[in-house]
Amino acid sequence: ADDIVLKAENGDVKFPHKAHQKAVPDCKKCHEKGPGKIEGFGKEMAHGKGCKGCHEEMKKGPTKCGECHKK
Repeated sequence: ADDIVLKAENGDVKFPHKAHQKAVPDCKKCHEKGPGKIEGFGKEMAHGKGCKGCHEEMKKGPTKCGECHKK
């Protein structure tokens, strides 16, 4: 998928999957068990080692609430 929309109470998050494939070509960085839905993905993972943690580590991408969540 080019973009994936993740529903959230404080505003949906549009995840640009295709752009992430280019920036992080090793799929196993996110998909540890191979292609498909990320097992255990949810708020805790997104705000922890997943999305936000990766953005902080790479010093690239949004890390503040309103940068991801759009009403």
